[in-house]
Amino acid sequence: VVATIDGMAPLERLRNVFEIGFLPDELLIPAARWAPWAAAALLQLIRRVPPRVLGWVLPHLAGSRDGAALNPPPLSLLATHREVMSGGVQGMVEEYRHYFGSWGFDLPEIQQPVTIWQGEEDTLVPMKHARRLASLLPNSTLRTVPATGHLLPVVMAKEILDDLAPRPRN
Repeated sequence: VVATIDGMAPLERLRNVFEIGFLPDELLIPAARWAPWAAAALLQLIRRVPPRVLGWVLPHLAGSRDGAALNPPPLSLLATHREVMSGGVQGMVEEYRHYFGSWGFDLPEIQQPVTIWQGEEDTLVPMKHARRLASLLPNSTLRTVPATGHLLPVVMAKEILDDLAPRPRN
């Protein structure tokens, strides 16, 4: 079994980029595609974000349930941000570049079972992306989680890992 958690569907048109509810991503996706140097410069600025600014941004990505788990933001989340950014920004530029346009494969060809986890209050990756992924993946299950936003794994980690755990064969 494979899972996506608050994952974006392919952004096939430029207007799809602006469905995302987070201004930095709305800037970074087109920049990475057409001006990677500009995306790298913006990510270098974000790389130096002090913890208090990150603490301000995170609640805007959360729903009521996962937001409560972030007050105050756990130190591990801040450490994760530092770790992600410690190796530089080129990998992130490449990731943002791939959000827009062809992914190099067709989602309907994927036959592996996929569970799509989506927080109903996710403002970063709206529910329409989960529905679009579910419609494109022939063997998918859409699991929506009430009162959670983009930080759904903060409160649903056990359930997600249990869902991914191998099942004993009869």
